[in-house]
Amino acid sequence: GASMRNYVDMRGHIKNLETKGLLKRVKREMNKDTEIHPLVRWQYRGGLKDSERMGFLFENVVDAKGKKYPYPVAIGVMSGSVPIYATGLQCEPEDVLKRWQYALEHPIPPAMVEEGSVHEVVMTGEAVRKEGLGTLPIPISTPGFDNAPYASCSMFITKDPDTGRQNIGNYRAMVKSPTRMGMNPEVELNQGIYEHWLKD
Repeated sequence: GASMRNYVDMRGHIKNLETKGLLKRVKREMNKDTEIHPLVRWQYRGGLKDSERMGFLFENVVDAKGKKYPYPVAIGVMSGSVPIYATGLQCEPEDVLKRWQYALEHPIPPAMVEEGSVHEVVMTGEAVRKEGLGTLPIPISTPGFDNAPYASCSMFITKDPDTGRQNIGNYRAMVKSPTRMGMNPEVELNQGIYEHWLKD
């Protein structure tokens, strides 16, 4: 059966994409509010074949007011094309559906970890109240139309109040303030978060 023993973190995934020629690094300064998403979108609107599309890593990010961010921004690196998607699932493109079916039939229970890349940046208390989400270079997806920055792959972790079983779902989330994001749980009725919301 399929196995995830070779699972890598985001850094490893970026390296895998680069090794396969599926990543474009952009080193020049790029504006997260006006330039990043329109540039990436050209490959879809410009008619590139799926096999020609790239993930992008923007390494020098600023906002419309000139603020510089210490973090890079990755766009299209999870599902920008079938080859990119298959790289993340560590399978051949023709095996994506089979890998998904296996994962749905064999869920992995969550595990708490004491160390790892997930612990590299932890913000609590006054740091969150002071700047919070403002430290993250969250782009404007559709300049001139979106009313705020949206994180397109936010991971929301919830727990069923009755069973204690955890669930993780990816949702598009709007930045509302330095300490708040909004998302619509009803959009993804099959991911579990909405059922948890109704029980709480």
